Amino acid sequence: MAKAHFVFHGLFPDVVDTQGTPKKIIKVLFDVEFNQQFHSHLLADIEYMQEDGEYEVRTELPFCCPEFSSAAVQYYQYASGPQARKISHSGPKGPSLLTNNVIRAQWPIDLEASET
Repeated sequence: MAKAHFVFHGLFPDVVDTQGTPKKIIKVLFDVEFNQQFHSHLLADIEYMQEDGEYEVRTELPFCCPEFSSAAVQYYQYASGPQARKISHSGPKGPSLLTNNVIRAQWPIDLEASET
């Protein structure tokens, strides 16, 4: 299997209205290179599923990459940790508060991928 080179760049909060109920999700910004094609400024959604305590990751990649969801959650946990650089327009925040903040943190990773 070939490798896709991902570079995650940042996280930001978003609210999505689904069936009249607002849901808070985290948007993940990333770039990826696969089979000598570069795809820039792609987005994935991460939603915490309170029923089972798991994260649901949604994105549309131009190829198949089964490990992407796990890597996106790893990035979220890495970027929201103590080394994160938060940008807040409403003043300083406590650790791991992503409600009104944007987090910038570069994180490269190579994952197995294949053509769809």
